[in-house]
Amino acid sequence: MKDLLAKIKDLEQEIDVLKSQNRRILECAIAEKKELEQLAKKAKLYFNNSDLAYVVLDTHQHIVDVNETFSSLFGYSSEEIVGLHVSKLFTTSRRYEKWWKEHLSDGAFEHVSNLEYRLRKKSRHTFWAELFGKKFEDDEGSFSIWSVRDISLRVKSRNTIAKLNLKYQKQLRDIEAILDIIPVPVFIKDRYFRYIGCSRAFCNFLNLTKEQILGKTAFDLFPLELANIYHAKDLEMHESSFQIYKITIDKHRNQQEITLEIQKKRMMRNGVFDGFVGVFIDMTEAEKQENYLQSRIREELDKNLKIQEIYQEEMVRNAKFSAIGQMAAGITHEINTPLTYVKGNFEMLVEDIIAVLPDSARKNLMLKDSKSIQDGIERIESIIETMREASQKSREQKEYVNLYELLLSSLALSYNRSKQIVAIHINDKTFDLSLSKQEYTFMCCVQKQRIEQVWVIILNNALDELIKLESFEKRSLIVKIFKENDTVVVQFKDNAGGIDEKILPRIFEPFESTKESSGIGIGLNIAQQIVTQNSGEISAYNEHDGAVFEVRLPLAKEPCYAL
Repeated sequence: MKDLLAKIKDLEQEIDVLKSQNRRILECAIAEKKELEQLAKKAKLYFNNSDLAYVVLDTHQHIVDVNETFSSLFGYSSEEIVGLHVSKLFTTSRRYEKWWKEHLSDGAFEHVSNLEYRLRKKSRHTFWAELFGKKFEDDEGSFSIWSVRDISLRVKSRNTIAKLNLKYQKQLRDIEAILDIIPVPVFIKDRYFRYIGCSRAFCNFLNLTKEQILGKTAFDLFPLELANIYHAKDLEMHESSFQIYKITIDKHRNQQEITLEIQKKRMMRNGVFDGFVGVFIDMTEAEKQENYLQSRIREELDKNLKIQEIYQEEMVRNAKFSAIGQMAAGITHEINTPLTYVKGNFEMLVEDIIAVLPDSARKNLMLKDSKSIQDGIERIESIIETMREASQKSREQKEYVNLYELLLSSLALSYNRSKQIVAIHINDKTFDLSLSKQEYTFMCCVQKQRIEQVWVIILNNALDELIKLESFEKRSLIVKIFKENDTVVVQFKDNAGGIDEKILPRIFEPFESTKESSGIGIGLNIAQQIVTQNSGEISAYNEHDGAVFEVRLPLAKEPCYAL
């Protein structure tokens, strides 16, 4: 009996131990369950708050789950999209089939990455997306999870860069063609003093090909002593915008001694030294003649005094830029001005086109922008033609036109650029494309396209200075047109700080520029020639906190006719 009671007691103790163990196991199970629930909650929280859109697909490519970022990106709520086939997100069924067959091998894949596809939102708008996918399995079967990133901006930027590169390559080819026409040696160096461009005459001067010159420095092409001289002069271009010096050298290969006059013009980009353009002018014969005349003058000063004065005047004229060199420099400058405008229009056009809008008023505006770009390209051709005629009297036919209408046309051509920089006011009204060209009448007999070019030159100069002001609201550009006696007066006034008093008296001289980052100072000289050829006057002065450019042209009392 005692043994039985003892066994019962032992059993009771074992039962208590088992109960205690079961209680601990239950508590651990409850704790593990809570922990798993918290982990699941966190996983769901992370899933929904990821900056990437996620979509989970079953083996039949039906959507079984999406995160909140997906809903924000595509515009579908979870209830709307779950259960639908993933092809609904593609722009066409053919693109879905291509994605499925070519990249996923009809489902035989483990993971794929960096796929770029155009997808469609609920709003029917499309965008470029980058896709990453991976298969996984759980208790319910096989699935795949896909991350979706909106890369529209990346693709747009990439396309823009590619198109701009094509345009710049064409521009470079055009410049190279222009350089090859110039019969004097012309070269271009970058900020590291490497040759990045040259004329055919420069190649002939060195008896080298362009391939042998481009990318090289003076130390690669010239003897060390001469290269040291060139390099020392190149270094001075950091502090000087223009440089002229003479040097006597032994010309390569034939060892003929020659005297060169080297002229350089510095290039700046965003206020930083970016290289320079240089010209070699062979002064050998001129130097010999000068020495000969000087010796003759010492022997027969009285007899040859007049000859000496005439010769010295010729030397002063010859020491300046040759007409061809001046033309080349002017073309380089003036190509840059409309190209900046074309670039602005082009970027806007690309942004609109990338949006891939259906037929609408917005699409019509995009087409209108495209026309503006074409106008800009045609203006480049007109400027190049103007430079060819810069030193000649214009032969363009004068027309009986409304000067106010020409002014509005020029403002319209510059509008896509100017509206991003400043609100232009003309005769106390804010300019936009809706202003009537018949509101004012100021009839003149002028060369229509040439006068339009004057307005564009002045406008672009003002915009180049105004953009330096940080705040759009603080910028001001006021245009006024009015009659004064028998003259039409057109004024352009900005608040960009005015013209440096040191160069104000010479502002219309060639190669005088207020710009440090671009331009060589030929634009206003061209404007002055055009205005003079049309019997007008142009002046510049500072007023308050800005510059004023004033053009005066005679009123026409009756129509003018071609002779």
